[in-house]
Amino acid sequence: MKTLSFIGSDKNAGKTTVLNYIYKKLHTDHQGRAPVCITSIGINGEDVDTYENTPKPLISIFRDGYFITAAEHLRELSGIYQVFHNFYGDGFNKLYVLGKSLVDFAVVLEGPNNKQALLEIKKTVETICSNGFMLIDGSIDRQFLAHPNISDETYFSVLVTERQEQLQKAEDLMLAFSLPEYTGDLKEIIQKNLTPETKALLLNSDGTILYHGRQIAFMDTELKNACLQSKNKHNILYLNGALTPSLFSFLAPFNKLSVVMENFTLYQNITIGQKRRSFKPELSLFNAVPVKKIFIKQQSETMKLQLPEKSVIHNLYRDNPDEIGI
Repeated sequence: MKTLSFIGSDKNAGKTTVLNYIYKKLHTDHQGRAPVCITSIGINGEDVDTYENTPKPLISIFRDGYFITAAEHLRELSGIYQVFHNFYGDGFNKLYVLGKSLVDFAVVLEGPNNKQALLEIKKTVETICSNGFMLIDGSIDRQFLAHPNISDETYFSVLVTERQEQLQKAEDLMLAFSLPEYTGDLKEIIQKNLTPETKALLLNSDGTILYHGRQIAFMDTELKNACLQSKNKHNILYLNGALTPSLFSFLAPFNKLSVVMENFTLYQNITIGQKRRSFKPELSLFNAVPVKKIFIKQQSETMKLQLPEKSVIHNLYRDNPDEIGI
C-alpha cells in the first residue's frame, strides 16, 4: 500500500482541492483494481472555512471506496456504507469507523491527529488495501504526516500572499523540503546505533560515537558540551528531535559540523529570517519523503517564493478558482 499525504502552508492554500483531484485521478486510472482509502487529520468537510468564511470543497467518497471518519458523522448515513473496522481505546479519543461506500456520497472526514494512532490505522487499512492507496488530508500544524513511517509521498499546497507572516511560513517549509538526503559514509553506522530512546548521536569522521543522547536535544547540556569540546573537528550530529530556535542558534557557528535530522518534520517552522544565512553547519535529512508535487495558490502576482529544485510545480488556481488548471 502506498500512502499519500496532503499538507499545506496555511489555511485556504488549496490542500483539499488537491486531495480531491488526486483521489479522482486514482479512481479513474485504476477503475477499482487498486482500492483507495481516504481519511483526514482532524475534521474536514465543512461547507464554509471557519477562518475566511469562504466556501470549501466537499469530500465525496466514490462507490466501493474506503474511508475513515468519526462515528458521529455517519449517524444520518445508515444503509449506504459497510463497516469494516472500529478504532477505539488507547490512542483514540473517540470512535472512528473504517467503512466502504455502497454508493457515491459526501461525508465529513475526521481522523485522529496523532502519529501513533495513524500508524495503528495504517496496519488495518493495509489488510484490505495492500495493493492500493491511502490518502490523508492533512493540516497546517500537523507536518508529522510527512514522516517516512507514515507517508510514501507528500503533496504540498502553498499559499503565496502579500501577508508577510504567511509568506515566511511558506518559505521556511520550502527550505525544509529542499534539504538533501544524507548519503555519507556513516549512514550505516548511525542506523546500527539507533535505539527507540535515541535523541542525538555525535560522531567523528571515522564513525566513533562521541556522545549518545537520550533526552530532548535542545535541553541536553551534555550534548552541547560534547559539541563544544570537538568544535574544531569534522563531526556529524544526528538529531531525532526538533531543531528548535535555541538549538539552531547554539549550533550556528559550528562551521565544521554536519547536522543530520532524522526527517524534515524536525526542522521547526520558525521565522528565522537572516539567521539562516549565518548557520554554518551542513544540514541534511537521514530519511527524506519525496514531495511528489507542489501546488501554488497565488494570491499576489508581486510576491515570489523560492521553490525547491527538481519538484513538479503547478499553479493551482491559474484559470478557475474551483478547479485545478493543469
